[in-house]
Amino acid sequence: MSSIQLDAMDLAILRMLQTDGRMSFTDMATRLDVSVGMIRNRYNRLAEQRVIHIIGWTDPVKVGLNAYARVLLSIRPTNCIRAVADMLSEMEEVSFLAQTSGNYNLEINLICSNNDHLLQVIHDRIHNIEGVFETSTTMYLEVMKWASHDVKKERLPVPNE
Repeated sequence: MSSIQLDAMDLAILRMLQTDGRMSFTDMATRLDVSVGMIRNRYNRLAEQRVIHIIGWTDPVKVGLNAYARVLLSIRPTNCIRAVADMLSEMEEVSFLAQTSGNYNLEINLICSNNDHLLQVIHDRIHNIEGVFETSTTMYLEVMKWASHDVKKERLPVPNE
């Protein structure tokens, strides 16, 4: 996976959109003292390169999704990891999926309506996927911060200016 080269203008656009995802190209252009066309072209390039993803994030609790858990999965044989990951990625309750190092091969986050729904997903669906050997589940009792991927200067490599 290659890194996309971002310059100071790209980072400024990303920061503004993080502050206000509905900010117009005109407002960004005015603040940055550049043309609307430049902002539009930069935005389109960032979207095409999948640097930026414009979504409407919904607070799960406010829409009735009250059971949230992390599930670590051990896959046997290990040549089934990709197939299991593909099946998990199709499940609407899976909000995060990653291949990991250590004692487990995959990690997922599940968001379900309640504990009964969560148990049904784990026991009736995940445990029945061929290759799932062992799971370890941690229930989240209270989510205190939902991550946003802030574009902060100190967290990024120095851009080519």
